Amino acid sequence: MAPTGVSRSTLHDILTTRIGLESEAVDEAGSATLADLGVDSIGFIELQKAVSDEYGAELPEEAQAWSVGKIFDHLNDSPRGTN
Repeated sequence: MAPTGVSRSTLHDILTTRIGLESEAVDEAGSATLADLGVDSIGFIELQKAVSDEYGAELPEEAQAWSVGKIFDHLNDSPRGTN
């Protein structure tokens, strides 16, 4: 069965373990964009791959300019892949 959403802690874990952000930076991100947090294009591609592989959700290219909160909202509001 496919997951129904992405928890904040799961997104936090992806950003810290797979992307390499500091836990405190993610916790205190507020309205900071991924670029503001230091996520480069390779890190963003890794994030896209992680959420696609694990949750069947897609992040559009413009998501690199989104805050962590907006990404969380998008991942939980978007329909999942239906293979």
